[in-house]
Amino acid sequence: MIRYLTLASCLALSACAVPIIMPVPLPAPEPEPLLAPQSAKERFATSVAANGCALTSANTDLIMADAVLSREDLARVMTELRAEGRGEIDGQAFRLTTGACA
Repeated sequence: MIRYLTLASCLALSACAVPIIMPVPLPAPEPEPLLAPQSAKERFATSVAANGCALTSANTDLIMADAVLSREDLARVMTELRAEGRGEIDGQAFRLTTGACA
């Protein structure tokens, strides 16, 4: 009987000696770097270029929302772009004349 108890205790102790493998957690993904905020003029130019290179009555609200501009900002930006030679009024639309729209 003692022989069986000794064998049983040895088996019980050997079961405790087996290492438990824990899953290694995956590293957290790196956050995307924040881009430097663009000026209102650059946000407008990017938005207009993405919407056909022209600001029309059909896409004005979309471009203003995309570029986060008010009506006053929009007027100021268009005036500055015309003065710099980067935009022109073509009939009922304001067209960019530089960058991807040239």
